Amino acid sequence: MREPGLQKTALISLALHLIVFMIIVLLLKQSNRIVMPSPYTVNLVSPDILHKSADGKGKSDTVIREITESIAHTSKAMKSKKDTEKENQGIKEKISALEAKKKIEKMVKLRSVISLRAGADDRSVQNTQASSSHVKGDLFDDYYRKITREIWQQWIYPDTRRKDIEAIVSVRILKDGTALVQKVEKSSGNALFDRSALKALAKASPLAPPPYEMEIGVRFYP
Repeated sequence: MREPGLQKTALISLALHLIVFMIIVLLLKQSNRIVMPSPYTVNLVSPDILHKSADGKGKSDTVIREITESIAHTSKAMKSKKDTEKENQGIKEKISALEAKKKIEKMVKLRSVISLRAGADDRSVQNTQASSSHVKGDLFDDYYRKITREIWQQWIYPDTRRKDIEAIVSVRILKDGTALVQKVEKSSGNALFDRSALKALAKASPLAPPPYEMEIGVRFYP
């Protein structure tokens, strides 16, 4: 077999080298290729849109301010209403207190008051009449004289050496004669004298039963 010629071998070798060189160049180009990132975009807003946005913000601020003022006004109105109701309640309480006071004063005026004098004797006590708004000769005079004597018999007068003092005690007499001290309407200013008056009432209870439950004033004086 005839071997290829030298010239033909050199050409084949050169072709192979060129092919290898081209492959190497292509590989180098692929590895050195730079990957660029996606471009950064900026959206520009027109002046008209900016103006509209500013107007919208201004309207929003106005709405918020109006709502705030409305809430403040409502809160103030509620507070004012509450204060008014409180004042009205205070006025009603004062009126009720005045009416109650007038009622008590009226009852006191209509109420009978029996008087016990320390230096009186049994006979003068029996002739004592209750001072009240009732006309003279009231049917209750006998009853008032009776309970005056009952209380007087239990009163141990302390010698205070004073003749210008007196104590007035409000007493409620129940239907069974039980005497309940309501309050000391007028103090004598002498604790011993006031105590003796209250002790006399306690010892005299129960009194003679009244025609009906009543309240009287009992006056103690020297």
